[in-house]
Amino acid sequence: MERKPVFVFLAGHACIRCDKVAIPLIEQGYEVHLISKRKPEWAKYYTTWVQANDMNQLLNAVDVYKNVADIFYAHNEPNWFVTIVKERTDKPVILDVHDSMLARWTPEEDDEIKKTGKNSARITTQERNNFQLADGLVFPTWSFRDLVTSEFGLSQPNMVLPSYLPKRMNCYDGKEWLGGLVYEGRIDLREEIEKDTVNHGFRYCDYQDLAEQAHAMNMDFHIYSRMDKEFLKVYEKIAFTHVPQVWGELLNCVSRHDWGLVGNSFWTNEWDVALPNKLFEYMGAGIPPVVINSTESANFVKEYDVGLVVDSLQELGDNWKLHTEYRKKMFRVRKQFNMEEHIGGLITFCEGFL
Repeated sequence: MERKPVFVFLAGHACIRCDKVAIPLIEQGYEVHLISKRKPEWAKYYTTWVQANDMNQLLNAVDVYKNVADIFYAHNEPNWFVTIVKERTDKPVILDVHDSMLARWTPEEDDEIKKTGKNSARITTQERNNFQLADGLVFPTWSFRDLVTSEFGLSQPNMVLPSYLPKRMNCYDGKEWLGGLVYEGRIDLREEIEKDTVNHGFRYCDYQDLAEQAHAMNMDFHIYSRMDKEFLKVYEKIAFTHVPQVWGELLNCVSRHDWGLVGNSFWTNEWDVALPNKLFEYMGAGIPPVVINSTESANFVKEYDVGLVVDSLQELGDNWKLHTEYRKKMFRVRKQFNMEEHIGGLITFCEGFL
């Protein structure tokens, strides 16, 4: 029998997308080794896992695995894993572009920043050089792919693989019902966003306005994000703040709510092109998503009729009881969004470079 190619993954914080891609590959008989700085949630499933705490350990780890790997598969951010592989081996390297600074600003916002005399952070050489160096590119959404490939003039093969859940990650049990609207993920405080131009790109993570709107409407807004003193000073009076959960416990907690929030109360370019992990994790937890100011996610939700698309929290409030019907619709189609149903396309794509 022909030997299956060996994958070596490279990652910094080894977020859940890394595990979502790796687990179905491993279940199909592929060796998937991982080099990362942070321990992934599903570390025990990898063929091997090596923790690289600094650059020297990372370089040495790539040297150890370069005679094992058939394909290096790098997860950004950071992006310079591609450069490391290219300088040390002639093996193909695929870059999974989770995020890009390009999506966090519009060109118009970038121009306004430059007019103030501040340095621009929208276009970085780290992204440009490594995106261009990679043999192939994988993106989580179509509009995000078009934005990045157009901006950097990328001509190498690429494909789109949304951040679907492997079926083993779906949640079938649940805790006590709490109801309300839930958001899981990053939240930045306004004072943090305003510190410098790089942080300006993360204004899509400012949920103070939305939380205040929900509070004024007596709409319960639940957050699984952070619990530090400065965060609680802003949010504990206008939202229900929950202890952040490790991923293995997160879906069980999220399952207690009625709606899962995708987007924000105001428009940002980042949210507009996003098809985020949380969209599929809400579905995996058994709660329908509600999408605000996110065109890519809205298109998905409308196409498969698995959630609600609204222009405001008031519109959500007016249609609140629909979560029961959307949950029924969502469960009827959820299986087709298991990562196992789509991993074959990634395998074919990656093996095309051998």
